[in-house]
Amino acid sequence: MNPHDDVREVPVAWLRAQDGASRLIAHSGARWPQASFEYRAVHDVLALTLLFAGRDAPLLNVSQAQPGALRTLVADDVEWAVWCQGCLDPGASDLPRADKELATRAFRYLAASRLLGGSLDEALDIRTVTATFRGAGVGVGVALAQRVLDPRARRCHTNHWPDTT
Repeated sequence: MNPHDDVREVPVAWLRAQDGASRLIAHSGARWPQASFEYRAVHDVLALTLLFAGRDAPLLNVSQAQPGALRTLVADDVEWAVWCQGCLDPGASDLPRADKELATRAFRYLAASRLLGGSLDEALDIRTVTATFRGAGVGVGVALAQRVLDPRARRCHTNHWPDTT
């Protein structure tokens, strides 16, 4: 019996992507409560984007080039979802199993979520979303990620991010 048989893999890449998403949101000036649908949607979209964009280092100092590259990836919600799903396909990436499982759960949440009563319509200026729109998390998350990554919304300048550790 191997003593390492019961040791679980730590999803380091996913945890780093989540940390990066949290930092991007915190430094964007956004005011969504962490328990809200909006926060979870944008957080998951940003974390998945960071994970699949090949950001394998912690985001301690984010340069303007990185948010610019990320903005390109979240330019369209349908293209983002197709790209993300492609990254989750078997054999599409060399991510460890634990990271891929958590990323898959986040993507499934975004793709399966529904808006209830169109409560986000006014806040997001989205008039076509209804309570029956499946996958609202993708559209809402990408729209909010675009806001987070918008250079006009950024409070901090290149390499002047406060240390939150």
